[in-house]
Amino acid sequence: MRLRLSWCLFAGFAMCALTFSSLGASGQTEEPIQSARRANIRPSIVRLNTGEECPFRAVLEPGWLHAAQVADKVAWSVNDIPGGNEVLGTIDKDGIYHAPKQTPTPCEVHVCAIVDGAVNPHLWATVLIGDAGPTYELVEKWEEPADGSQHLKNPFDIALEHDGNLLISDAGRSQVLRFTAKGEFLGSIGEAGGNAPGHFGDLRNVAVDADGNIVACDMRTGPPRIQVFNRDGKLLHAFAEKGIGPGQIMQPHGLAFDPSGRVFVADDDNMQISVFAKDGVFIKAWRRNGVRPGDLNEPYGVVIDKNGDVFVPNYYGPCQKFTGEGEFLFAFAPPDPPKGPVAFTSATGDPWGNVFLAVRDTAGLVLNSADPEPKPARMLKFNNNGDLVTSFSLWEDERGENSAVVDGHGRLYILFKRADKIGVAMFEAR
Repeated sequence: MRLRLSWCLFAGFAMCALTFSSLGASGQTEEPIQSARRANIRPSIVRLNTGEECPFRAVLEPGWLHAAQVADKVAWSVNDIPGGNEVLGTIDKDGIYHAPKQTPTPCEVHVCAIVDGAVNPHLWATVLIGDAGPTYELVEKWEEPADGSQHLKNPFDIALEHDGNLLISDAGRSQVLRFTAKGEFLGSIGEAGGNAPGHFGDLRNVAVDADGNIVACDMRTGPPRIQVFNRDGKLLHAFAEKGIGPGQIMQPHGLAFDPSGRVFVADDDNMQISVFAKDGVFIKAWRRNGVRPGDLNEPYGVVIDKNGDVFVPNYYGPCQKFTGEGEFLFAFAPPDPPKGPVAFTSATGDPWGNVFLAVRDTAGLVLNSADPEPKPARMLKFNNNGDLVTSFSLWEDERGENSAVVDGHGRLYILFKRADKIGVAMFEAR
């Protein structure tokens, strides 16, 4: 009886404490977790024959004391075309996709859903039509001698301007070089040498923000690490000094912008992602050294989708997806030696949330830099949910780390460094 009475008293006190802790100053119950939920799309990837159909659904993930549920306010499209069309296939208001009567080119299409009220409203699923998988075909290429006798000397990264011109950060020239898509040289941005603003010492990444400004990361000995120019090459401002403290960067290896204009920089020396406001004011950093899920192990690239979700490949794998605030979501593309990927050297993304990773297998790791062996390289393409869509090889005598960028039509531009040539190769999906 005494034991039972003690237990009842304890349970009563616990219930009172729980009730009191969930009440605000006004005495009303507070919601312990935000009501807005993330969403996902099911199925995430599917193969269909021509004329077949497949139902898709958008699912709101479980919330605080709420089970997962099918979203009821969804706008469906195919490749961003509301309702789709006869060439790509159609989708109705209930999410039922009907494949076209003939296989389209490319055979990969994107079922898109916009979920009203979701934290991540943009969802994408991959549909592969027909028996053959999607492939990427080399459609155009321009190149220069690898000895630096023309414009490119030691290119590192590539970006696309809004008018279709290419920007290439060249560590050997210590300048950002501008080319047309066909390789016509148009000029340079920034001055080589020195530590004064507007000058570069060891260029790394380059990117173009929503306003068309050119943002470049540098590895020179003096501050700052990041500089912003307008399209005409005029320096606007600079930020992020060298160092290991808040707002400081050691070795940038990845640069991207979220939909609000915030700047995300991967720092593989500090093992962190640094986040800055559009004007360069430091906001926060994720520094998580380690090999567990959500940790950073030499981050080598940043890709941000329309939702503001952030993809970060570790150099040693895998690639990981985070929210824009740094919350770990999931990992994909695990390292798979000896024939699978073991080194992840760059990343880019397309308008449908797909992520392209440049990878190497064990044969591509050079331990003796004085006598480097060839570095076979491949591109792996994953959808927004981490499903492998396709892969294709580059050149067997690859020697440099490949950087890539995708335009709004899905054309892939790859900056390559071969034994005797350097340049840009353009691939299109088939």
